[in-house]
Amino acid sequence: MQGVSSEAMKLLLTCRYSMVLACLSVGAARAQSPQLEINTADTQLSTNIRAHLRLPPISCTSDEPQLARALQSRIANLDNTVQRASQALGYYAAQTQLSLSKTSECWLLSVSVDAGEPVVIKALTLSIAVDAELFADTLNSLSISEGAQLNHEDYEAAKAELAARAFDLGFLDARYTLARLSIDKTQREASVELALDPGLRHRFGKINFNTGGALSDDFVKRFVTFSEGDFYSPQTLLDLRGALNDSQYFSDISIAPRITAREGSHVPIDIAMTSRPRRVYEYGAGITTDTGPRISGYYEDRYRNPSGHRLNASTSLSPIQRSLDADYLIPLENPTMENLRVSAGWIEENTDTFDSRSYRTSIAYTFVNRSNWRQSYFTNYRHDEFEVNGIRETSDLLIPGLSITKTQSDSALVPNNGWQLFAQVRGASTALFASETFLQLNLNGKWITPLGRGRFISRFELGTTFADSIAELPVSIQYFTGGDQSIRGYDYKSIGARDSGGLISGGKSLAVASLEVDFAITGKWRLAAFTDIGDAFDDLNRLNFNQSAGIGIRWISPIGPIRVDLARPINGGESVRLHLSMGPDL
Repeated sequence: MQGVSSEAMKLLLTCRYSMVLACLSVGAARAQSPQLEINTADTQLSTNIRAHLRLPPISCTSDEPQLARALQSRIANLDNTVQRASQALGYYAAQTQLSLSKTSECWLLSVSVDAGEPVVIKALTLSIAVDAELFADTLNSLSISEGAQLNHEDYEAAKAELAARAFDLGFLDARYTLARLSIDKTQREASVELALDPGLRHRFGKINFNTGGALSDDFVKRFVTFSEGDFYSPQTLLDLRGALNDSQYFSDISIAPRITAREGSHVPIDIAMTSRPRRVYEYGAGITTDTGPRISGYYEDRYRNPSGHRLNASTSLSPIQRSLDADYLIPLENPTMENLRVSAGWIEENTDTFDSRSYRTSIAYTFVNRSNWRQSYFTNYRHDEFEVNGIRETSDLLIPGLSITKTQSDSALVPNNGWQLFAQVRGASTALFASETFLQLNLNGKWITPLGRGRFISRFELGTTFADSIAELPVSIQYFTGGDQSIRGYDYKSIGARDSGGLISGGKSLAVASLEVDFAITGKWRLAAFTDIGDAFDDLNRLNFNQSAGIGIRWISPIGPIRVDLARPINGGESVRLHLSMGPDL
């Protein structure tokens, strides 16, 4: 190599040496990769064999004769493993062929299984010594049945299901007097015999409370939906714990059934809890593109008295919206299911479309109905002063109404599956202390479902008002749309009906819909694409859908997603708009 310096030669040799080491390292990594091949007609059997079979520790440098000797010394154990995996699924006549062969990288273990005909359950005998009618649903839904292929896992699951049902019913000493699985391999038939003796059905005994003193025993007892002497149920205790936790009164909750201290059939229950701090003070600052930068404050008195009455007040201040609200909540007979709420508030809004100032007081009775929907009957009195397109109006309305809502989801903050529906009817009449007469119907919904690695999110808002003149009703009752929570790409409440002069005013009706797809990109970050469409209008002949599309990014925070969206109207000349919002998806 003429013309190559000694330093260059050293460098070249070093590089070549490093490359050789790298190749050897790659080869060594590959050499540690023996393969397993399973050939059988039953996919479930193949999966079960793969789950149980462990590749033997044979060196990848072994030649064919060494592999043959290694297989011969291990073939009995390997075959035994395959047989056990086959019998677990009811194949008691499986024929197995095993082979070890050399490959370019290491070696391959081939397992070929002719499963044969499976064992079938020909006879199933189930008996419950006492109270058999309580087990009827469980017996009808067991994972084993006559005529089904024998599966040992299903047999064990059936035993566990019956035992669990007995425990849920309060049979704390239930036991099997007979649990027999008989197999005739030649006939490929099996018989199952299960005889359960539930024993004595237990009941709730004395219920002992330790409330910590902040709330009265009488109030806490209203959360308890069972009484001493009722049949014992672990699920009832779990439901009680959930209700106490959801009440937001307690930080620590202990519900202890003293099974070992039971008196005959009665199980004493000890309930102890620690109250959360009585008063909460919060303040903060934030920003949304609807209302701009905002400062806010919140105060809560979680229990003003031993009966659990609750007071909270909140205020916020932004360039577009200012508000002050106070609520007094009175828990009723079942604190988790019904309450009476008295509230008062003031809100002022200044948008490009309207200026508004409202004062309100209201009383609402809320309860959870038999279908598990939250239902409210309410009466609001409100005084409004507002200006739309230079025309000032005032109104005084006494508004009774009814609302109903339900939310179901698999997560409180970022559900993959869930839905929410809200419906409301409200109105006022000049015959009932009101300056105007109207009737209004509202229906809102949202649905979230998995879509591949992401989620599909849809929502809608529908509403209509029956009134002689919508312009004389407060802007809080007129319909406007546009903004972070409705049609992105447009300013906050910038979309409405147009008057004879082409100026935007509130509409009698509303129709809004949105479709969105989001998916995780890394950690707590998600990417989204969406389209929104809708309008606020006076009549269908003047309906003009405003549509936008955009993309966004979400960061999953402890309070729910923080959303940053860029959206642009499709059928307008407006530019791209930035939208910021936060909070749970449902």
